[in-house]
Amino acid sequence: MKKTEVLATTIEMARSGLGFTPADAFACIADLIEQEDAESELYDSRVEKLLRLGACIWTLRHGMFSPSAAEIVPEKQSR
Repeated sequence: MKKTEVLATTIEMARSGLGFTPADAFACIADLIEQEDAESELYDSRVEKLLRLGACIWTLRHGMFSPSAAEIVPEKQSR
């Protein structure tokens, strides 16, 4: 599947309500990591990509990206 197909399919699934919740997405990522062969020479790079995907989900879920600059915004301090 090419990148444009992935993007179009992802958007369509999201619009149809077929996306994971953030918690389910993390569970799916954990399952995918568990299925990786730790003896594979590609293990580290594959796991790193999955962890980066999880970090992206976490960041988006916690609203840490500025809509205009896409930079991490510090969390507000409680009073």
